[in-house]
Amino acid sequence: MHNLQTQSESQSLAFMHSRPDLWRGRLTQPLIEHQETGFEELDQALHSGGWPTSGLVELLYASACPQAIRLLLPVLSRRQDGLIAMANPPARPQARTLQQAGIHSANILIMRSNDPKTLLRACRETAASGAASALLAWLPDGTDTPENLRRLHIAAKQGRCLLVVLRHAHHAVNASPAPLRLVLQGSRAAQVSIEIIKQPGGWGGQKINLPLSPERIHSPLANTAHMPIPTTMLTHGQPSGITACQDKDLAESEIIPVQPFRDPDSRFAYRPKASTLNYQASQTQPLTRNLSLPL
Repeated sequence: MHNLQTQSESQSLAFMHSRPDLWRGRLTQPLIEHQETGFEELDQALHSGGWPTSGLVELLYASACPQAIRLLLPVLSRRQDGLIAMANPPARPQARTLQQAGIHSANILIMRSNDPKTLLRACRETAASGAASALLAWLPDGTDTPENLRRLHIAAKQGRCLLVVLRHAHHAVNASPAPLRLVLQGSRAAQVSIEIIKQPGGWGGQKINLPLSPERIHSPLANTAHMPIPTTMLTHGQPSGITACQDKDLAESEIIPVQPFRDPDSRFAYRPKASTLNYQASQTQPLTRNLSLPL
């Protein structure tokens, strides 16, 4: 009789240890399903070792923070087995930027609605459908209550969807059902400061400064750090957008056209709404259409 009772207790204890939602104070190997963030420093700061594979994640920021999207690009590029939905984004994503990150534009789903309840219901059904592998949501004010966030978290768990809700930083002092909450502050274009105020598997409070681009990009090379700045030639009959090379060995007539500057952080900036259609026809070539759409 004693042996049967001991065996039953051992089976119950083994069952409890097999549960992934059981927190262990001295756990060395995380049991939470995760996916690497693409940034080694952030993976080391998170007890689970990366983003959760499903469920709710909160990114909080005080002002416009394009670094939040750049922080998610690596994990979004690896979750293309389903749709990547964006609910109520503040601006139109740039297709070229997504393509350079390895994200196919055909997998992007943009959801907008003037009715907050309709948008909230669309987010909940999309997260639970199983057709979306990731959902980024900018919820309108008044709809991001703890009750609604809890329903979204349950729906994302049901559909195995990574749900990222982007909210204002003043919500950091409020309670939230999100297991993982990060406060972002974009100090520079290629760097973001992150404070983990809540995470599963242990205490929060970790702070890191994360570079979002390789060191060779946002730091000048040793051989070019002290190169002279090109001067702009403003001569008669020459446009102001032409820069002369200062190398004396080159001919004076050799000039280098200045390429238009493109801000790397303007991928989610607003674009003009005007679109043009230009038609060109010739006798030897068929009619062609050049479509110019702002992204």
